[in-house]
Amino acid sequence: MLSILLLPALLVPQAGSDPEGFHAHVGANGVEAFLVDQPDAASSHASRLNHDLASKDGVVPPPTAGYQFTSTVLVETADLGDLGELARSVNAEATVAPLGFLDGFATVSTGSVREAIAMSNALEAVYGAGMAYVDVDAPKELRLPNDPFFSQQWHLRNTSNPIADINAEPAWNNGFTGTGMTIGITEWGVENSHSDLTNHHSAASQNAGTSSHGTACAGVAAAKGNNNIMGVGLAYDAQWSEQLVGSSSQTASAFQYRNDLNDVKSNSWGPADNGRLHYVSSTELNALASSCQNGRGGLGEVFTWAAGNGGTGDRVEYDPYASSRYTIAVGAIGDQDKRASYNEHGSSMTVVCQSNGNNRGIATTTSGNGWTTSFGGTSSASPLGAGAVALVLDANPNLTWRDVQHVLIHSARKCDPNNTMWLTNGAGHDVNYNFGFGAVEINDATQLAQTWTNVSPEQSWTSGTVSVNQSIPDNNTAGIDQIVNVPAGFYCEAVEVKLNISHNYVGDIRVELTSPSGHVSALTRVRSDSQNNFNNYVLTTLRNWDELATGDWKVHVSDRQSGTTGTWSNFELRLYGNDGSHLGGGSNFTLSSTTLASGASATMSVVNGTPSSPAYLAYSTAGLGSFTVGALGVTLGIASPTQAGTAITLDGSGAGSWTVPVPAGASGVHVWMQACQSGLVSNIIDSVVL
Repeated sequence: MLSILLLPALLVPQAGSDPEGFHAHVGANGVEAFLVDQPDAASSHASRLNHDLASKDGVVPPPTAGYQFTSTVLVETADLGDLGELARSVNAEATVAPLGFLDGFATVSTGSVREAIAMSNALEAVYGAGMAYVDVDAPKELRLPNDPFFSQQWHLRNTSNPIADINAEPAWNNGFTGTGMTIGITEWGVENSHSDLTNHHSAASQNAGTSSHGTACAGVAAAKGNNNIMGVGLAYDAQWSEQLVGSSSQTASAFQYRNDLNDVKSNSWGPADNGRLHYVSSTELNALASSCQNGRGGLGEVFTWAAGNGGTGDRVEYDPYASSRYTIAVGAIGDQDKRASYNEHGSSMTVVCQSNGNNRGIATTTSGNGWTTSFGGTSSASPLGAGAVALVLDANPNLTWRDVQHVLIHSARKCDPNNTMWLTNGAGHDVNYNFGFGAVEINDATQLAQTWTNVSPEQSWTSGTVSVNQSIPDNNTAGIDQIVNVPAGFYCEAVEVKLNISHNYVGDIRVELTSPSGHVSALTRVRSDSQNNFNNYVLTTLRNWDELATGDWKVHVSDRQSGTTGTWSNFELRLYGNDGSHLGGGSNFTLSSTTLASGASATMSVVNGTPSSPAYLAYSTAGLGSFTVGALGVTLGIASPTQAGTAITLDGSGAGSWTVPVPAGASGVHVWMQACQSGLVSNIIDSVVL
């Protein structure tokens, strides 16, 4: 991949020779001089000579090492014909090519650094200063915080097990530190006089009092960085606010409070983690929905939620706050990249973040203007997730609340890869009851956010109330199955099952949902819950993310323990998602295909592309996803793509076709196809081989 030139100017060889190496001047005015170690090599280390930086008393700083010169020249021009003639008149062996990912720029490749400098000198005289220059990789400084306790914050920088942190450094180095974002700590208050929490946003805050728990959460998310005080939050340049939870009306008010100023709200609380079904008032649920639909100027407030500390005896689905499709349920992994012992299972688990539970606790602020190294639970994972959201929105503030979920899911890292619960859903996503879609990888998330095309408007479909009215066989794994055929042709995000079951011991009941792809979501498991009945209880799964909704969905209900019986009265299946049109990049570049038949050839055609330019066809059997093609400057919307055939050059109208043989024996294989050009991607075709 080409380096990013940080010194956009001409390199000129200095007259004469130097026994220590080769001097070159960089800059439109020739003001920066370099000592190149191996000028006749294809690339070479170099050091900047700092004579121009001499102090008033004439002291010259020592050379700055760390530069890497290449044998490639970058030229700002779209006319490759003229450039080719000029380049070859200077060096007959030079080759010219478009930059690929950036229109209006080209590369001239030479055999050595010395030849590249001579080439840039000659081309600069034609194209003008700053229009032709050697591709140089300049040294870059890491932006690690200077706070004294930062070394204890392994969740941000794990030096003993580098994979087991949130990978904050590269995101920070790219400039994503939460600037301009406000993170709400929604619970019972924060010590806003804490010396490491001076970035308090009072206008975005309710009067919520003080608690050590809230103070620790605020520190995890947004403790002030580079102030030489204690440690840092992940989003150390963000502001934080506080909202007070309480009664249904007070909590609903907290959800909706100043969502014009707050960007993300972290919630490290919920009902008791006791394995029982819990219910939430309609006031609160509607306030959550309204906040997501109307907050942030219509983009939607983002809510992170502690997934719960009930271990394997509890599930995220039993907490209607954490399992809501409007929230991001954040579970916990420890410093060994493994599940924290208290972390719950769940089909509505979105992602996990670092917390205690393996060897070490979380270092953060605490009450009394203090510092602790023993914070933990999913209480700590949620604000770390909120800090991650702040960095994602720093990278792209135009993301909606749904886009944030997409970005986190598409960029998640497969933590503890040997865990036996990892499965692949019908869209190619790795998913696990312990970890959701995996660990938040904030560098990948911020990189993806920058190129992410906002998802198309939300699509939804409901079965309406489906009457069952059947007795559930006692202590019988066969149970009752209900099939719902979904004609809607969109891609899933969240899927809900609203249940009504009359039963004297709901802990006996196991509920599962199977999608058309065959992927199963366990929604409840057998447990100690002596409550009566499922009363309009909503169970949510995210495990079908990006799967096509079309086809038969199976809802399974069974009674797995003897002694009590019940009746399944009715249910409603509700699907939410998108039509996939955003994956076409908003262009008219359109891909179409003839029928895919086993052992035959199919024709794939594109129209409205860039005329007389190369086009590529990709396919995937893994489903939807996100795959960046750096050389073309595009991101495909399919997972693990493979190029089909060879590149074609489109005709003068931007049209062209591929003839692709379909392997014999491929009948029933699900295939996703997408075409691309430099800066352009087509729609996605979703097809099954006949």
